[in-house]
Amino acid sequence: MPDQNRPLVVHIDAKESPLEPERAALAGIDCEIISIAVSSEGEIIEAVKDATVILNDHSPVTAAMVDQLTNCKLIIRYGHGYDTVDVDACTEAGIIVTNIAGSTSEEVSNHALTLMLASAREIKRLDLATTSGRWGEVYSRSILNHIYGETVGIVGFGWIGRAMARKCKALGMNVLVNDPHVGEHLAVEYGVEFTSKDDLLKRSDYITLHVPHLEDTHHFIDANALETMKPSAYLINTSRGPVVDEKALVHALQNKQIAGAGIDVYEEEPLSLDNPILKMENVICTPHVAGSSEVGWEIIRRRAGEEAARVLRGNRPNVVVNPEVLGRI
Repeated sequence: MPDQNRPLVVHIDAKESPLEPERAALAGIDCEIISIAVSSEGEIIEAVKDATVILNDHSPVTAAMVDQLTNCKLIIRYGHGYDTVDVDACTEAGIIVTNIAGSTSEEVSNHALTLMLASAREIKRLDLATTSGRWGEVYSRSILNHIYGETVGIVGFGWIGRAMARKCKALGMNVLVNDPHVGEHLAVEYGVEFTSKDDLLKRSDYITLHVPHLEDTHHFIDANALETMKPSAYLINTSRGPVVDEKALVHALQNKQIAGAGIDVYEEEPLSLDNPILKMENVICTPHVAGSSEVGWEIIRRRAGEEAARVLRGNRPNVVVNPEVLGRI
């Protein structure tokens, strides 16, 4: 049984963790810190029902779970995305939700850039042909894309989108941005052009997605969007799978409505081996690892511990996903 007089910090994930960076950040605070392996809704509820702070790698936290939280002040979602947490239910319950925004912006933007460049230069198709003895089928002086002077459309201009813009500008690309939630003064700072969704789809040679999965971004790229894109354009997704209508994407690729795609996230994960995307030479697939690096993961864990420490000291965390909750607590 937890000590009712001490705050309880509970880490939930598929496996238990020793929590060294988190414990170091919480040093000096009189609290109990535990890690519990969970694999079902019932196990999650049992693990966190007495928690003051929940450290959540990627486990779902539903409204039904939130109803069981009697002591919780803070839920920390490791990484950028927080779509696994019912933020509205947390707000109603007076629970702060925070993510570790900006922690892996360089990793994710590097991964998106890698997928874009590999798509532009058709690396997957060339590698498969070269390593299977089909050199003559693909050798040419007049194939592949130039990149310099071409146009990239960035959807979402938060930490990752801005890092992506900086790198694409360094390659001499024209950068279009669609994000109604940020000030257009950033266009001057980053040397980009803000435009509508439709205009971005029509003009871009590459479209790269950097938005969270929310109600207004669900299937942001749907059949209509894919029909609007250039037949020579590539789609890059390192955000969340449901931001793209995957069935519509498969149809567009099969019918050559777009040139190809680089994808790190999917509507269902892990990917089924019968997913047609896996059979396409013009689609590069990676297993939801865009934000991955040893350094980045250490930063996420340390910052999660620091946010927990701030709240346990009675302070506001640096990042608040649901700031409206602050008026309720």
